Amino acid sequence: MKNTLLKLGVCVSLLGITPFVSTISSVQAERTVEHKVIKNETGTISISQLNKNVWVHTELGYFNGEAVPSNGLILNTSKGLVLVDSSWDDKLTKELIEMAEKKFKKSVTDVIITHAHADRIGGIKTLKERGIKTHSTTLTAELAKKNGYEEPLGDLQAITKLKFGNMKVETFYPGKGHTEDNIVVWLPQYNMLVGGCLVKSASAKDLGNVTDAYVNEWSTSIENVLKRYENINFVVPGHGEVGDKGLLLHTLDLLKEKSEEKQFLLAFF
Repeated sequence: MKNTLLKLGVCVSLLGITPFVSTISSVQAERTVEHKVIKNETGTISISQLNKNVWVHTELGYFNGEAVPSNGLILNTSKGLVLVDSSWDDKLTKELIEMAEKKFKKSVTDVIITHAHADRIGGIKTLKERGIKTHSTTLTAELAKKNGYEEPLGDLQAITKLKFGNMKVETFYPGKGHTEDNIVVWLPQYNMLVGGCLVKSASAKDLGNVTDAYVNEWSTSIENVLKRYENINFVVPGHGEVGDKGLLLHTLDLLKEKSEEKQFLLAFF
């Protein structure tokens, strides 16, 4: 199990993770929002409504009998559909696109890749075959090639403001954390942050896979996000349930625990 996860660059631990469900949870406050959830026949893909134009897409990757859910977004814009991240592989990504296009009766035009792990970029071959623009930082493009994936565009800067039809989007590189290249995505019209694997869910008990992580710099990157986006209403983590600003604070707590654990071990050895 461990070897498979490390090979694919999975950014979760299997303990304390649950699929996205119809109740949006928060670390700091309980909140219930009525919204639609649409699933495929096998239950490996679901799209869950956050508001009229924003849906969470969640796919299950299976490893040795264990199901690992991974989140991204579907943005329903006036010019087409935009995804934040693809899925684990080309098969899931293809089915996700077909589900979204059938639901919204629009084509997927663009995808923003938040880092070069399988759960974010695994379907890039399908994206390119369909002529979908794949936006990323230059670093993510370089790491994608290194990891054996086709390269995304590498057109995003440290801060990039985009507009897809009537939807404003900002991408932000806060610094190293879960990976060297992780970025977050901000939707200013909804005060919504897509934290990706930089941000842990409320149910996460640890930092998950830290093979490519920069644990000593991760806290600073979270703080950079908090400084830039003060009025956060929703946070979508890479895995687990949607929450609010409390997910960022929970991630800081996990990082503090990791640091204290390291100091404790150093004291004895």
